Amino acid sequence: MLFNAVNQHCLNSISKLAETHEVIAADDIVDDRGNKLWAKGNRVPDDLTEKLLRRKLAKPLEASLSVEGAITMAEIVQACHAHLVQNPLLGRVAGSEALKLLDQFRNFPLPEPMRLLLTSVRQSETITYKHTLGTLLVSAGIASLLHASEHDARIILLATLLHDLGELYINPDYLDQSRRLMPHEWKHVASHPRISQLLVEELTMLPSSIGQCIAHHHERLDGSGYPMQIDRHRHHPLANWLAIADTVTPILTDGDCGAPLRAALALRVVPEEFDRSAAAAVIQALRKGEPCLQDKMSCAGTTTAQSTWRRLAHSISLAKELCQTTNHAFVHKTAESALSLLSALNKSLRATGVTELGALNAEAEDVELILEICQVEKELVWRMRNLARNIHLRADQQAEESGLAALAPLISALDLAEDPTNA
Repeated sequence: MLFNAVNQHCLNSISKLAETHEVIAADDIVDDRGNKLWAKGNRVPDDLTEKLLRRKLAKPLEASLSVEGAITMAEIVQACHAHLVQNPLLGRVAGSEALKLLDQFRNFPLPEPMRLLLTSVRQSETITYKHTLGTLLVSAGIASLLHASEHDARIILLATLLHDLGELYINPDYLDQSRRLMPHEWKHVASHPRISQLLVEELTMLPSSIGQCIAHHHERLDGSGYPMQIDRHRHHPLANWLAIADTVTPILTDGDCGAPLRAALALRVVPEEFDRSAAAAVIQALRKGEPCLQDKMSCAGTTTAQSTWRRLAHSISLAKELCQTTNHAFVHKTAESALSLLSALNKSLRATGVTELGALNAEAEDVELILEICQVEKELVWRMRNLARNIHLRADQQAEESGLAALAPLISALDLAEDPTNA
């Protein structure tokens, strides 16, 4: 049992919750030797934290606590309505039918351990809760656009609601949005889908398909995701819907008028990543509404696109060289996979006209095209950084220290913020 050892970061969150809510023991808290640490019905004592961290428990702490005023599904649905008002771009996907679908789940009884954790997330006032609300709206939009059955709608919405609870178990320093994580630090964040899955499987009686959707929400159908880099044959059929919702939600939330374009580009830059029917439905929905005709001079990305192009070409060259020269099986396989992904990005980049950017700047007539190139450039920068993280994660998972050393130049080129060829 994974959760018989108390996680310090989750416990800190629960302790913070106890400052404003009555948190009591729903059962006796007993360690694995049978010693009672905390009697049923008692309020959380301030001095219990250290004792809990030193012991293994007979039953997970999360399944042994109850919270007065714990969050309900009705409150979550109501919060989704309010969140949509504050972030109207989400409405391009989450229309009236999506809201009706969410309303049908107002009375769904959430498992008590999930209510505890969700209440902690809400109380902490982090972006995780707002992201969950936004992703719920978009997932409901996808389910309604694709006319999902009641069963599939329940699976995708519950998976969406719980998909990021694993972040409670990660050092908050790694979740700080203002911090630029290095590839070797990324492994901490990359663990959250698996933790979220285990929470559902070990602490609730919810269907295992919900846990599978959660586990795969950062995986991609072409095998380029994380944490396990599995391909489409091992994905739960609904997991990619959640992956799509999780991808476009942060782009649309608090986004400017160019956000729908970038969200659509994120889904089509590499067509093999996402379920085509779901991606097409979302892209079509994103195109509805007023076009964004920003001043082309406000799109700073056009001045850096050529630098990004050179960095991509440099990374492709490094990956090719590794494929041709290494005798290390892990390095060759990883470089080959990276080369395939980078070649797909290269193809997409050429299709946007970035390689002809000089001519486009000279003419400077097509504002929408210039803006699209700007958005593609931002997307490519993110994808190269993400590939760097995934390469490092794969080496770490397989304890490939020598392989990691050989791959270090490629990782550095992909993750570098500046143009490595301008040294």
